[in-house]
Amino acid sequence: MEREVLAVRKRVLGAEHPDTLITANNLALSISRQGKYDEAEKTQREVLAVKQRVIGAEHPDTLTTAGNLADSLWHQEKYDEAEKMQREVFAVSKRVLGADHPDTLTSAGNLASSL
Repeated sequence: MEREVLAVRKRVLGAEHPDTLITANNLALSISRQGKYDEAEKTQREVLAVKQRVIGAEHPDTLTTAGNLADSLWHQEKYDEAEKMQREVFAVSKRVLGADHPDTLTSAGNLASSL
């Protein structure tokens, strides 16, 4: 279903529209939940690259995608890369959103889990 929605959103809204990117990220999460972490990683890397270019590397949505990618990396036992990404997400979240922001606290918890 998400693949179908993504195809329509790409056609109607364009590949870089925020709603299209949200759908692509949701698809990657569904793929990850099925245990297809390598496929999820590929999709998350594509979405992350577009989000970094279109809405910026420090946007909360971009940070969420980076955190999701780190999770997929961790599940593939790419622990060093996952930790590095989680540290980056935490550092940027803390600086941009503040230490007490719920997203920052989530990223701190994700980093702790990676460690």
